[in-house]
Amino acid sequence: MLEALSNAFSGNSWPVAFIIYLVLGWVLVRPKGRIGGQLMSALGWPIEIAQRLSGATGLPYIFLLPNMIIFGLFTFSPLFINIGFSVTEGQSILFENRPYAGLDNARRLLAETQIDTGALNREDDKFLQAVADTFIFVIFQVPIMVFFALCTALALNREIIGRAFWRSVFFYPVMLSPVVVGFLWTLILKRQGVLSITLMNWGIIDEPIQWLTDPSWTMFWSVAVYTWAHLGFYMLILLAGLQAIPKDLYEAARMDGTNEWRMLRRITLPLLMPTLLVVTILSLVKAFQAFEELYALNVRWISLVAYIFETSGLRGQPTANGLGIAATASLLVALVLILLSLLQIYLTSRQSK
Repeated sequence: MLEALSNAFSGNSWPVAFIIYLVLGWVLVRPKGRIGGQLMSALGWPIEIAQRLSGATGLPYIFLLPNMIIFGLFTFSPLFINIGFSVTEGQSILFENRPYAGLDNARRLLAETQIDTGALNREDDKFLQAVADTFIFVIFQVPIMVFFALCTALALNREIIGRAFWRSVFFYPVMLSPVVVGFLWTLILKRQGVLSITLMNWGIIDEPIQWLTDPSWTMFWSVAVYTWAHLGFYMLILLAGLQAIPKDLYEAARMDGTNEWRMLRRITLPLLMPTLLVVTILSLVKAFQAFEELYALNVRWISLVAYIFETSGLRGQPTANGLGIAATASLLVALVLILLSLLQIYLTSRQSK
């Protein structure tokens, strides 16, 4: 056995490096106590040194530092890069090849005339149409989402048979990829899909309907599919809020002869209002960012994120200043989302007071 270990470690330098690491830790930390504890202190000597230098209060920040670095790298860095694209022009993604443009991209996005040619600007019409379509989507989708999430949470908070199973069923779509959601619903809603064939067999319609491209139906099914895909997430938040309400309040109300509808209006909804506020703001932010499921469904209206995606040249032929225009549009969307987040913080703090 010793010969096998010797053959395994022969030619490798890591055992020597490990021994040097332990000896260095033993010298720096100088552990005390039993041999097992001394060995563990020598193994974790970088943490021991960090704790001695930072103290007990500073150690959590050291552990958070890698996460904050990654968060800054993938969140704040793209934000500053996006600001740089919005004030420069050209097709290149390298800033040394992009001359400073100031507010020219904003003018290209919102002005009535094209500043480069003097012709009628069509970009503002495309952007404003995307804004209008997105607002229509948000106005219908958010109340429907909150209403059905609340109804589902109320139903699954009761003592029903198979409650855990039904909770899993409603949460399952959240775990699906947006592409999978789009593919499944495309099979149902395409011209020769399950829905059209079923309705024709029942005699309700005479010819198949392309539900996702028909102007009369595309927004309806966009709202329905998006709500179906994300309902479980908000249901879970509301369910947690319902379970946080003390049961003693309901028992006292029943002893006084209060009916279920009155308990809902006088106890459940008032105490659930902070959670409902969080769900409403989160669903608003998410609705403004709607893209993946709609893109996979190939609906015939364009959301703000889809407009940014296409204008930047990520799909289709890049234009001369498309990247700067898309960056400017994304900053306007970000401003709306920041205002919604600030509204949530204000209303939450006001309710807590």
